[in-house]
Amino acid sequence: MIVPLRKSISALKRDREHGAGTLGRLALEILRQTAADITAETAERFLAEINEVAEALIDARPSMVSIANYALYIKEELAAAAVTAKSPQRLKKTAFSIASRLLKSQENSTNAASRNAVKLITKRSIIMTCSYSSAVCSTLEMAMRGGTDFKVLAVDSHHKKISYGEITARRLQAAGISCRVVPGGQLAWHVARADYILCGADAISLHGWLINGEPSLELALVAARKEKPLHIICETAKCDARGLLTGLHQPETGFDMVPLELVSSIVTERGILSTDKVLEITFDDLFGGKHGGIG
Repeated sequence: MIVPLRKSISALKRDREHGAGTLGRLALEILRQTAADITAETAERFLAEINEVAEALIDARPSMVSIANYALYIKEELAAAAVTAKSPQRLKKTAFSIASRLLKSQENSTNAASRNAVKLITKRSIIMTCSYSSAVCSTLEMAMRGGTDFKVLAVDSHHKKISYGEITARRLQAAGISCRVVPGGQLAWHVARADYILCGADAISLHGWLINGEPSLELALVAARKEKPLHIICETAKCDARGLLTGLHQPETGFDMVPLELVSSIVTERGILSTDKVLEITFDDLFGGKHGGIG
């Protein structure tokens, strides 16, 4: 594997500051750069090298299903293209084009999910969130630009020296949004004050749970006891439509597994969906299938 690509994958593996959406885009950028940089003399060698990078990306962040979905899709599309495209140059163009298309589609999907989630933001409401989610922040920024007035409570959580509550607060405050970081030990008291909860997701398992940063599980359990709605914002590319997380009992350190029964809705580029509807999504649906997913 080309050394710069190996370093980029290693950086993605170590990254604990950015969310799944940002890292999904980074994975696609790495795959696109791989297509540009490989100098294989045969189509077979080109496929072997780009497949090596794709597998390394999947292994780097196994809990972030969107990375695996993108990598597997590109692998399969290139394998199909190789049946007729015998030259490595033709496959290079195809791989670069697919990765570029997915990057644009991912941007469109995340923006559409945020536009749909804006419908949930009510005036003079108190919104609670935890972990750092670019999707949540984008939604709140859109709502603020649309003239909706609200306040945000960001539960503090840490990974080493990284404070996700502080990252969230800095971004929202820079956009002119009132955001206060609240200690995890006071979570129950602040949930009682909140009108609803907005969180992102790293992955949604079709076995009935989602992965997100701590303390998402505690927040979801308290919200259920207090009868406060919990809404998840994410693009459907984060759905584990192939069951890659089957058998996973413990996510990466710093992440929680949250039962979908605790979730009120999942807001995607397709709209505000019930958890039952999300569980019906297939891999073909994600990439230009019958529901017009990414594609």
